[in-house]
This record gives sequence, structure tokens and C-alpha cells, in this order.
Amino acid sequence: MSQAKTSAVSKPAFQYDTSNIDWRDFLTAGTYYKVLNVDLEAGQADMIVKFDPKSQCMYHRHTATVTTLVLEGEHHVYDVTDAGPVLKIKPAGSYSVGGEGEVHIEGAGDETLILFFSMRTKGEVIYELLNDDLSLAKSITVAEFYRDWKEHWPADFNKKA
Repeated sequence: MSQAKTSAVSKPAFQYDTSNIDWRDFLTAGTYYKVLNVDLEAGQADMIVKFDPKSQCMYHRHTATVTTLVLEGEHHVYDVTDAGPVLKIKPAGSYSVGGEGEVHIEGAGDETLILFFSMRTKGEVIYELLNDDLSLAKSITVAEFYRDWKEHWPADFNKKA
């Protein structure tokens, strides 16, 4: 009796299709976003963010619980600590929940980065934009995400349940 040889069939890696996303400029050069959903009652805003290679956002403080899923590229997070910045690198497929009170800059490594963010707050503020000295520049609220969604993506906004 002969033994049959088996070989593993490799499935192609999943890749989120971003070719048809209506990206809008975000906070800093080389960053773009699209609001996917906002629920004012629940204090929740969901969005997808794209960073060009080596691009970063500005310092910010999370005041909401943030769920993050890295869809493509590497997510580079520079946490502000008493000992100085600490780099965390999260590869594609990384999933995390938390973030309340975290102060950091985040961005892409050598390749384009695409992230899904779901932010949930018990108040109105989702995150705070900070100056280089970490003083408050501007608070970003759920209502602002709602206005952006309605203004920039009206077809999606009008499809909401």
C-alpha cells in the first residue's frame, strides 16, 4: 500500500481593498481618513485611516476607548513616557483595545499603513490634539465626526440604518 503525499494549500493573505475608498485629507501631510459610522447616542465613531510611508500624525491623547485593527503595513506608535518616547510596532493583523489616557504620535513605517479605528467615549470628547509641548491644542468630539461624515460622505451617511 502506498502512502499518499499531502501538501498544504496556501491561501492568499487577506487584503482589504482600499482602491475605491473616498479618502479625505486628515490632520497632517500624508494622512487620510474616511468616517465609516457615527452613533451620537452611543458616543462611538468608526473610521479608517491611511498613512503614506513614513508619515505621522501629531501628538494626541486618547480620552475614549479605542479599538484598532491594522489592515495593512506596520503601525508605529511612539508612546510618551517619563523616560522618553517608546516605540511599539504593530504588524498587519494586530488588534488592540484600550488607549484611554495614552499620549502618543503614530504613523507608518516604510510602507503604507491602513488602520481601522473604533472609538467609544462616555462623554463628548474622543481625543485631544496636542501641541509639541503636550499642551492642549483642540478637543475632537463625536459630534465633529458626525458632521464630517454627513458633509464629506453624504451617500454613506444617508445609508445609515
